[in-house]
Amino acid sequence: RPLPVAGAATPPPFVRPGEHFAAALIWLVIGCAGLIAIAPALAAGDFLDPRVFAVTHVFTLGVVATSIFGALLQLFPVTMGIGARSLRLAHASFWAMVAGTATIVAGFWFWSGWAQAAGWLLLFLAVAGVSWNLLPQRRKATDGRLIGLFVAAGHSALGLAMALALARVADTLGWWRFDRIGSLAAHYHLGVFGFATLTAAGVGSRMLPMFMLSHGYPEWPLRRLLYVAAAGHLLFAVGMPFHVPWLSVPGTVLLAAAGGLYLYQVSAYFRARARKKLDAGLAHVAAALVFLALTIPAGLALTLAPRTSHPRLWAAYAVLGVLGWLVLLVIGIYYKILPFLTWLHRFGAKMGEPDVPTVADLTKPAWVWTSLVLLTAGVAVLVSGVALGSVAAARAGAIVFTAGAGFVVAQHLRIYTAHR
Repeated sequence: RPLPVAGAATPPPFVRPGEHFAAALIWLVIGCAGLIAIAPALAAGDFLDPRVFAVTHVFTLGVVATSIFGALLQLFPVTMGIGARSLRLAHASFWAMVAGTATIVAGFWFWSGWAQAAGWLLLFLAVAGVSWNLLPQRRKATDGRLIGLFVAAGHSALGLAMALALARVADTLGWWRFDRIGSLAAHYHLGVFGFATLTAAGVGSRMLPMFMLSHGYPEWPLRRLLYVAAAGHLLFAVGMPFHVPWLSVPGTVLLAAAGGLYLYQVSAYFRARARKKLDAGLAHVAAALVFLALTIPAGLALTLAPRTSHPRLWAAYAVLGVLGWLVLLVIGIYYKILPFLTWLHRFGAKMGEPDVPTVADLTKPAWVWTSLVLLTAGVAVLVSGVALGSVAAARAGAIVFTAGAGFVVAQHLRIYTAHR
């Protein structure tokens, strides 16, 4: 069904969110190539390898964050009835995001503190542009105000994660000493489970029920989730870098509780759905949620007993959160929204003419199901290989995941280049 429009605002031209989605797919290809290269380091538990940092940020900033910023441009008008304040600024923020991500990745790969600092500065400009463009608009929203609160909370977590990253860069440059492991743990959780997951929870509260035709589900878990997650992230972000267990331990428990609330809320969408058979796109989302369900207890155990945890387990945990949860979720949402948006862009004005394809004509379902099998199998083998210290298994998992990503990119190229 067409996306319901909440108010008078109209979605932006396809090129504005489209450039974000295209860049994210390019970053996905680059990240997969890097994933194969760093598989031995992951299997050795060397998560402090600069190349591991580089590839991690290809996925978190290049794929996930870029996709989120593009999706917000498209979805704010249709879910909240308000649009961006300036599409020109949205375009400038996009290029700042691309340049910042590329500079940060290069700074990590070649271990240049100055390049990392320059990259984070560009990223700060990109995030500032997005925040100014969208966040104040939520006060004018005609619908979906809770979505705006989740997006604002996610951006607050991203800002705190960037502050920790800049503190680490200053440590690299020799300006001061700042705990490395604690700040990395806080940075990772703020980015993955703060910014990305809170945004996904807010926006998904409208999208997922719409995709599945869900009705009559409870909403109380979503409302409590926001406050539990905010308190957990704040306690964890302060307690971990400064070694204050009476802050970090309750923060860890609250984050796990927030994860449980989110899973319960999403399971309610699935239980209340009228469309019982899941299509391939929603199957990707369901697989991502399974990986999230595995990530939460793993993170709880590792964080509460860090001295008994092998570095390989931390590396496997990071792979679960980034690839298994976030990247797979983004790919599933792409399969749900990009065919429709691309069809509107290319053929909407020609509706009714002969030989105009339908939305379904643009996709090959077999490719989508194949990507699901390869991506989930790749994550499972990669995580197992890293946890067990097997270089062969870790590399095999990375290769299988890359093959799945290849089907994803091929599918979206086919969608965009389809002829009449």
